[in-house]
Amino acid sequence: MNLPEPTDSPAKNPSDAVSLPNAARYQRVKLTMSVVSMALNVVVPLVFLLSGGSEAIRNLAEGWTSNSALIVVLFLLVTGIGFQLIEFPFEVYSGFIVEKQFGLSKVSIGSWLYDWFKGTLLQSVLLVVLISGMYWLLRSQPELWWLWAAIGATILVIVLMALVPVLLLPLFYKFEPIPEGELKDRLFALADQIGTHVQGIYVWHLGDKTSKANAAVTGWGRTRRIIISDTLIESNTIEEIEVVMAHELGHHVRWDVWKMLAVSTALIFISFFVIDLALTAWIDSLGLRGIADIAGLPLVLIVGAGVSLVALPISNWLSRKAETAADLYALNLTGMRDEFISAMNKLGDQNLSQKSPNAIVEFLFHSHPSIQHRIDRANAWSPASRNK
Repeated sequence: MNLPEPTDSPAKNPSDAVSLPNAARYQRVKLTMSVVSMALNVVVPLVFLLSGGSEAIRNLAEGWTSNSALIVVLFLLVTGIGFQLIEFPFEVYSGFIVEKQFGLSKVSIGSWLYDWFKGTLLQSVLLVVLISGMYWLLRSQPELWWLWAAIGATILVIVLMALVPVLLLPLFYKFEPIPEGELKDRLFALADQIGTHVQGIYVWHLGDKTSKANAAVTGWGRTRRIIISDTLIESNTIEEIEVVMAHELGHHVRWDVWKMLAVSTALIFISFFVIDLALTAWIDSLGLRGIADIAGLPLVLIVGAGVSLVALPISNWLSRKAETAADLYALNLTGMRDEFISAMNKLGDQNLSQKSPNAIVEFLFHSHPSIQHRIDRANAWSPASRNK
């Protein structure tokens, strides 16, 4: 998303001040749970691999069928269920209990579980398809499997980018075209002013589950659209929404989605290449039958997670640069410095963001500049720079 990331939150008056200590506590808990999740993605596969559990599940699957493709699917189902049992309590705590404790969630436990189930099912199907395809390539193209796997994963990412606004997000939220009126007229006039075309501007009914506000550029081609949460519309003036929209158009004009896709593609290719090196180097020491042995999947997950962790600060830095450039674009396009600052303050309060986080934490984990950094840059911006 292209504004401070939302988490679930309830309706509250935008004028209500959010205490800095409360925001700091909330962000600290959420960061801790993120780190725990990252650790689980490494520790659980490592224990599973070294304890012999991975080989035991492979042998169990082989006792049910001799078909290599079915063995992979059965292995994934059994290990996937086991991992979910371990991870589920942490997901409930971070995604539901913490949100309730901080007065952020509007959903019931039943509604939250329903969304969790849909998300987990969707993720599981995608993982089964991806990993099954990867192991088919490991069996059929052992020398260049990683190259074909990277190409296939990149294509999948591009397809999913197109499906996000029309298929994936509507599974969890309601969307509708922005209604007729001054806001719609001004937003489309803004798009016309810069000579860019968007397929549409849609109201994202985020307020059914949270009072946090957000907006984003999603999709590509005929599915490319800008979505603005109803909570943002309700809590901001038309001028503030206009400058937020200018930020989103900045991403559109600057091709930021495709630039970040290029970064993701590079990471995908690097990940599969390093996985190939690791499988080849550690086959014998781990007692694997070969690189296509499904019992080696925990090693694949560990190496993939390791590459992602190493790349995280770099990808976040690039993302923050894109967000800063989009902020500057919005200011140059509209000249609405005061409205931009006001919108940032409201977003920080609504999203319970820590406006001035620890610099190291921001560098390592934040895909967006802190609210205070965005405000400071806006204050330093001069209207004279608009024509430069």
